[in-house]
Amino acid sequence: MTIRTLLRLTCAAAIAVACSQAHAAQLKQMPIDFVGEWCNGETFEGQTNWKLPSWVEEDGKCTNILSVTKYDFSMVIDKKSFSCMPDAIRQNQDTAPSGTAYLATINAHCTTGQESGRGKPATFEFERYKGNIYIKQK
Repeated sequence: MTIRTLLRLTCAAAIAVACSQAHAAQLKQMPIDFVGEWCNGETFEGQTNWKLPSWVEEDGKCTNILSVTKYDFSMVIDKKSFSCMPDAIRQNQDTAPSGTAYLATINAHCTTGQESGRGKPATFEFERYKGNIYIKQK
């Protein structure tokens, strides 16, 4: 192997590592406290409450699902579908003798319905307390 070939391979490897690190830095990760499948979002006064499947009454039937993965979340609120990728996440928590509430304000780009592409910017407030997540769009 010549020095020129070795230099090309080294440069190519360095560029590949830099690109993969830049791509990973662009993807924001959802807080672990919200990741999972949540059931039966019910909206009251602009805030939607989702429950863990084990907290659902009526034989545990999930008819409306909030899906939160490591890098995105999707849900239906008031018959409007959202599929979102977070851009910025601010986290906090509030601890009381009865338990801890996990809070996050999430700026995301969301598509609704049949849209394609990156979608429109949106901001959501997530609050988890025990087996419930409350979500409010700002």
